[in-house]
This record gives sequence, structure tokens and C-alpha cells, in this order.
Amino acid sequence: MANAPQNYSGHHRRRRRRRKSPMPAIMMIAVLMLAIIIGVAACNHKKNKEESSIQSDSIVSESDALQESGREETTSEESSSKSEMTSSSKESESSMSSESSSVSSGSAQNVANQADDWSLVLVNAKNRLSGDYNVKLANVNANYQLDERIVEDMKAMIAAAKADGYSLQICSAYRSTERSAVLYKNKINQLKNNGLSDQDAAVEAAKWVAPPGTSEHNTGLAADIVSGDYFTKYSDLEHDFEKFDEFKWLYENCADYGFVLRYPKDKQEATGITYEPWHYRYVGKEHARKIMDQKICLEEYLNQF
Repeated sequence: MANAPQNYSGHHRRRRRRRKSPMPAIMMIAVLMLAIIIGVAACNHKKNKEESSIQSDSIVSESDALQESGREETTSEESSSKSEMTSSSKESESSMSSESSSVSSGSAQNVANQADDWSLVLVNAKNRLSGDYNVKLANVNANYQLDERIVEDMKAMIAAAKADGYSLQICSAYRSTERSAVLYKNKINQLKNNGLSDQDAAVEAAKWVAPPGTSEHNTGLAADIVSGDYFTKYSDLEHDFEKFDEFKWLYENCADYGFVLRYPKDKQEATGITYEPWHYRYVGKEHARKIMDQKICLEEYLNQF
């Protein structure tokens, strides 16, 4: 009997050692659940971030597309504008070319009618005087005649130069077509003697002496003017006359009397005649001032109409 309590007591102690606390398991479950929650939250955050990035990229793409569309529209508008400007420019050039052609072709009388002013009659290689062109002449001095309508202005110009201390003399004025033919033939012969062929001599001569019907001298509206002592120094008309003080006076004052330097420097392409510092043509005071102020020739001036 004495051993029974000892056995019971020993058995009781063994059962207490087998009982375990539930806390570790609960804690493990809690940790696992927390890990799952954290993992789910991380996945949701990553998903949201990716969706935000996709939306941002979409917005940027839409913005770029709008900008590109805007650039294309602007380019299209600019291209259209340039096309319209080019078309307008071509139409303007075509119009100017047509106007220029209408002035340079046709008869001198037609050009005069277009300008509606007898003083602007155009005479050159492309505009011959019509066969019925008539001019009433009057003496400008003992040796020369001009169209009677310009004689007083010519006399006034020579008198004004004299009053300023410059002596002017006319060395050529009105010429008949017969006289022009003689001068033109003489120039051809001179050039042939210098070695030019018949054809080349005829072309070159026309640059210096206008063939009959193409000379302004046939109109009575032009005169060759040099200084009073010019022929004591030169035997023929030379470009050197531009060095004379009388030329400078003429260039500065001729427009006040209705005259212009008819064949200026660097205008041979337009006039067909070489530079002639001695040749002055009457066009009327209003036109003369415009021509001289603009430093142009009569052909260029008529193209403005």
C-alpha cells in the first residue's frame, strides 16, 4: 500500500509533461496570415502601379499623336500657303511678262497711243516708225531742226546752261530716213574696213547708228549735244564726253526742260544701243523727272504703264 501513492504520483507527473501549450501554433498561424496579407497588398500595389504606368503611357501617346497631327496640319497649311504664293507669283510674273511683251512688240505708234502721249513715242529696233509718221519741224538754230513742239524747251535749256557758265552746242538733231540710211551704211563700211564680215558689221553698226526708221532722230524729238569746245579735242562722238562739266550739267538739269539721257550706261540690253552721253530725248517734264530720278531708260519706264 505504501507504494500505491508513489505510482499514482509518478503517473500524474508523466501526463503533465505530455500536455503542450497551443500558443506556438496560434502564433505561427498569425504569422502566416500576416505574410499572406502583406503579399496580397504588395501584389495589389504592383498592379496599381502598372495600371498607372499604362494610363500615363497612353496619355503621353495620345498627346504625341495630337502634337503630330497638329504638326501635320500646320505643315499642310504651310504647304498650301506656299503653293498659293508660288501660283500667285507665277501669275504675277506671267502678267508682267505679257505687259513687257506688249510694249516691246508692235509699232512705235501703237506704243505712243498706249501711253496716250506723243512725247513718249518709242522708236528702236523692235519698234519702227510707221510709214505715215509726220513731224512738223522748226529751227532750233541756224543749222538744225527739231519737232516744233520742243524747240522752245531746247532753247531754254541751252540758255540756262550758258547762264550757269556752260557752253552747249547741238551737233545733230532731226534726220530724215534717207540721211539715217547714209549714216548707217557709212558705219557698216567703216567696220568692214576694220576686218568685220558684212553680217557682223551690220549688227555692230546698229549699236552705234540706228538703221532708218529705228532712229529717234527721225522723230525730231532727239538731239546730240556736246560742249562748245568738244570738237577742238575730239573728231567724233566719244564716251569721254561724260568727263566734261557740260555733261554733268546736262545730266543734272535736262529733266527740268523735259529731256532725258536716252541711252544710259548698262541699259544696252533694254535699248539695243550703246551708252551715249551726248544723246538727249524729249519726253515732257513730268515723265523726264520720273525717268531721271529712277535712273532708268524709256523702255523700262513704258513697261510701268
